[in-house]
Amino acid sequence: MPDSMTRVTQRSHMTALVCTLLCAGIPAGHCENLPPKVAPEATVWKSASIFEKDSNDEFEKKPRMNLSGAACVPTTPKFTSCLIANDEKKYAQFFSIEGNLLVPKDLIRLSDDDGDPDAEGAAYDEGFFYVTGSHGRSRHGDKKNLSSYNVFRIAVDPKTGVPKTKPDAENVDGVEASSRLRKVLKNDDDVEAYFNEPLADGGINIEGTAVKNGRMYFGLRGPSVKRRAYVVSVNADALFTRDGDLKPKTRSIELGKNTGIRDLAAVSDGLLILAGPTRDEDVPYTVWLWDGTSETAKPLATLDLSKVKDGAKAEILLPLEEDASSIHVLVMFDGVENGGAISFKIKR
Repeated sequence: MPDSMTRVTQRSHMTALVCTLLCAGIPAGHCENLPPKVAPEATVWKSASIFEKDSNDEFEKKPRMNLSGAACVPTTPKFTSCLIANDEKKYAQFFSIEGNLLVPKDLIRLSDDDGDPDAEGAAYDEGFFYVTGSHGRSRHGDKKNLSSYNVFRIAVDPKTGVPKTKPDAENVDGVEASSRLRKVLKNDDDVEAYFNEPLADGGINIEGTAVKNGRMYFGLRGPSVKRRAYVVSVNADALFTRDGDLKPKTRSIELGKNTGIRDLAAVSDGLLILAGPTRDEDVPYTVWLWDGTSETAKPLATLDLSKVKDGAKAEILLPLEEDASSIHVLVMFDGVENGGAISFKIKR
């Protein structure tokens, strides 16, 4: 029987081996405390047609490359009514999921503003789809973008997911807009210093949203301060009133160096966080489970994206199925035609 020193040495070697296996392909300096690496499923996901830019402009009729948020109504059968946003046009687009096929449907215009609403996150709850603007400066031109300081909601039948107003790609119809979150961010003790600052300097930039138990959560890609990313939440119904009590709260969650939130998604026992680089850092994409109130999250998975196109950015985390042991998710990308969907089965 090996002595105690031998057993300690064996455990140390085993720990080192496990870390080496989990960190394979992960940039140096980013492997500490990472969740286990998870490979994508073999399922090949396809689009029945393209996710569009504009319904009338023939020049624009090419696949979207900037999809950035998606959500589905929990209908029966499932996935008959979903909504996807993109961050460079004034539209969102309905779609359905049929087996391993994404089926794009009607476009819906979100805004008539001169600027780009920079739609980033999408969510669904209790008869409404929600889409949020980035609430930050233009990432490409570093310009002030007042049009991005809006949150939109679209009423649908909660049983069928059918919009209560027929979707219109040319005119804003059936879409409510709220600019109240701007003031919340501007006056928030934790993030006000980063309000309307360039993303390169850690400026506020929302990329994920989810709604659960009457609260709307906004995950910030930036800032990331001392390994911590931020989630700001408000009362969802009050956001779409003139002076209802928003009851804002902010939480910071340790996700890693230069790591921000790229998407949020509601599941039965909390919120999934898709974490990734705040800017162009070589940071892995990871998935965490958060209870929505504390300042810690449970690490679930480091996504193996080794076969994804270089430069693609994971920006959509869409739960498909879940049970007590695992969550089946669809991940889609900014920088790939039609989002380049791949799926993962992630253990809880």
